[in-house]
Amino acid sequence: MQPPEDQPLGFWTVRAGEAIGARARGALRDIGLSQPEWWLLQQVSLDPDGVDRDATIEKIGHNSTPEAIVEAIDSAVANGWVQQTDSRLKSTSLGTDLFERAAALQQELQTERMQGNSIEDFATTIRVLQRTIDNVGGEAWHW
Repeated sequence: MQPPEDQPLGFWTVRAGEAIGARARGALRDIGLSQPEWWLLQQVSLDPDGVDRDATIEKIGHNSTPEAIVEAIDSAVANGWVQQTDSRLKSTSLGTDLFERAAALQQELQTERMQGNSIEDFATTIRVLQRTIDNVGGEAWHW
């Protein structure tokens, strides 16, 4: 294998994204959630008064597709995790319990990903990727 400095950044970022995503989706599936449903529950958890449906679709739709977020909303409402009143989405007690389980799982997954990596290395990696995206004229942000 070539030394790291001679290897393509794009190859490794794609492979890392694929591996991280597959691991997260599998773990979430084990507790009965899709990844878009997790994103939705996370957003709804941020405001006890609820969040605006359209703003939430706009905010997290770029993670997958807006249609996937609409499906997640419909599923969360049907499963009793979220209630919708007019355009507001608010967590139910069932949704809050599931969110807390999923949040604990996400923390376990982050701990797993961080094995052998320092916080400083992690932060440097994020900054390098953000700068690389900017250098090639891309746009990316995370809430």
